[in-house]
Amino acid sequence: MGIIFGIDYGSKLSGNTVIAIFRENQILFMDVDPKVDADQFIRNAVAHFKPALVFIDAPLSLPGVYQKMEGFSDYHYRLADRETKAMSPMFLGGLAARAMDLSAWIKSQSIDVRETYPKLMANRFDLKSQGYKTNKNALRECANRIKKCVKDPIQYNPSEVITWHHLDALLALMSAMSFQCGDFSTYGDPKEGLIYV
Repeated sequence: MGIIFGIDYGSKLSGNTVIAIFRENQILFMDVDPKVDADQFIRNAVAHFKPALVFIDAPLSLPGVYQKMEGFSDYHYRLADRETKAMSPMFLGGLAARAMDLSAWIKSQSIDVRETYPKLMANRFDLKSQGYKTNKNALRECANRIKKCVKDPIQYNPSEVITWHHLDALLALMSAMSFQCGDFSTYGDPKEGLIYV
């Protein structure tokens, strides 16, 4: 399977960006410190680990109307956003622009990068019943629920999931691993931009 990244992407200096890394049958986490440039942190990690695949929780395209695509007239949402009930890239503004810039750089390194939406993978694991995104106890329950689904020989320690950002990075990684196994869904229109789960 090679090295795979799942990234929960946050604002540039907030310290909320986390990378979940699958490497040699282990799942590891790297988180950026507050006031450290998250984009450079990701670039450094990509340059160091050279992953085969990166799944990132951030918009990697704009609504088709901005690209003057025929049949697209929505200035706010892509079809993928409507189908997944995700936030509009236009609402996310600078974060979306940063993510697209980062994606272009990752692709320039001959690495496959795709957009994902962890909330939908959380639905696949039925994490809502465990209290997804409610409190610290629920975080532990959600991390343990995923552990039950991660089979040997993959090593994963739920105690390393210390924030909801870590959990969303893990869910992004789960989407990437499912993609590599051919067990995935897509949302949206390929011409405009797809979300992979």
